[in-house]
Amino acid sequence: MKTIAGYWIGVGSILAFLSVLVGALGAHWLEPVMDMDAKDIYETSVRFQMFHSVALILIGIILNFKVGFNRFFFYIPWLIFVGTVIFCGSLYTISLSSFNWFGAIAPFGALLFIFGWLLLAFSVIDLSRQKPK
Repeated sequence: MKTIAGYWIGVGSILAFLSVLVGALGAHWLEPVMDMDAKDIYETSVRFQMFHSVALILIGIILNFKVGFNRFFFYIPWLIFVGTVIFCGSLYTISLSSFNWFGAIAPFGALLFIFGWLLLAFSVIDLSRQKPK
């Protein structure tokens, strides 16, 4: 396995593990003390973290088997990883504390998600237009 591929599969797996852990904690220990809005925000964060954890694992698998990606493909997992930390981290903070001003930070994480997904789409489209060797 290529080193960079293994790295992103590992990072995605750790984020997925943490998503399951914080989801279970939220469901069993925090649910009785959270109001409905905080619970919804918390669940949204868990869901987005898991989706993007799986995305990082899949990107790692793609990196392991594909050759010839354009130079932008290197940035895709970084955008998704940093987007996960910013977006989900800010939602966890909002749901578990009174720091509602963290809501102003979440859109920056969402923008990183958007850029990561668009860059993935453009990179794959660019790859499919290349002539086979």
